[in-house]
Amino acid sequence: MISGMDVSAEGLVTLSAVLREGTFEAAAASLHVTPSAVSQRIKALEQSVGRVLVRRVKPVTATPDGEVLARLGEQWSLLVAEAQGELTGIAHEPDVDPRLLPRVTIAVACNADSLATWFLPVVAEFHGAHPVSIDLHRDDESVTTAMLRAGDVVGAVTSEPTVVRGCKTVELGSLRYFPVASPEFIDRWLPNGVRARDMRHAPMVMFDRKDHLQIKALKHLVSEPISPPVNYIPAASEYRRAIQAGIGWGAVPEVEIDDEQIGRRLVPLSRKPIDVPLFWQHWKLRSPLVTALTELVVDHAARNLVPPRRGLAPVPSGGR
Repeated sequence: MISGMDVSAEGLVTLSAVLREGTFEAAAASLHVTPSAVSQRIKALEQSVGRVLVRRVKPVTATPDGEVLARLGEQWSLLVAEAQGELTGIAHEPDVDPRLLPRVTIAVACNADSLATWFLPVVAEFHGAHPVSIDLHRDDESVTTAMLRAGDVVGAVTSEPTVVRGCKTVELGSLRYFPVASPEFIDRWLPNGVRARDMRHAPMVMFDRKDHLQIKALKHLVSEPISPPVNYIPAASEYRRAIQAGIGWGAVPEVEIDDEQIGRRLVPLSRKPIDVPLFWQHWKLRSPLVTALTELVVDHAARNLVPPRRGLAPVPSGGR
């Protein structure tokens, strides 16, 4: 147990800089101090908490204890920025041009399909209602949870329900998918319908090698284990366009299939849906901006996702 811990703001800022820049030298340059000063600050911080906080390799990485303080440093920076806005009072003056308000940078992470379907309006509404600059990270779940642990983002939309230490998790609902293909693809590869003997030769499109959703879609279509040819297209809109072009079949969000423009030339191979539960994980922090963002995420999710169904096993995380 850590007792008498004295953590300085200077130490937290330095730790964040070292982890962000990757070396003590680069961190020193960004902070306009000497590398020796950076080293001394990190040593002082480690002595204060009685733990090793960074692995002194290239690039420098945080230990699990270092991730805790790195997240604290980012939270401190956010709270300071919000407090500065409150203290100036400029945001509450009715005659102030809103374009001149000081902006707080908010970093969030999101999986690709959510960003392509329902999450961007969340960002737009949040940006329009608050003086913020958005730093949006799009990546798979294993990376977004690491970002949360390290304090790189204040929140993340993910299909990973495991709670990150220091964060809260809100169940949002499920993004619904159906396996689809183009008419030409069906005529060429599946002229007799979806059968295992044909599906083993019919190419499929996967987002990346961690795309567990596509594996689940394959199991939905055929009961026996098969390994069809695979094409990898690691971008949401290009993934759908690849299917429309006949490169392969794949699972696409229902909202895109139903769209008259986006969903053209997408023919469902099955009417059995694949529901991927989504969660919003965010810092446990009494921040007005984090609270406002969370409320928007929950509101938009309620209007765009399939409501949570209790007792169902989630689709394994990974990929989209």
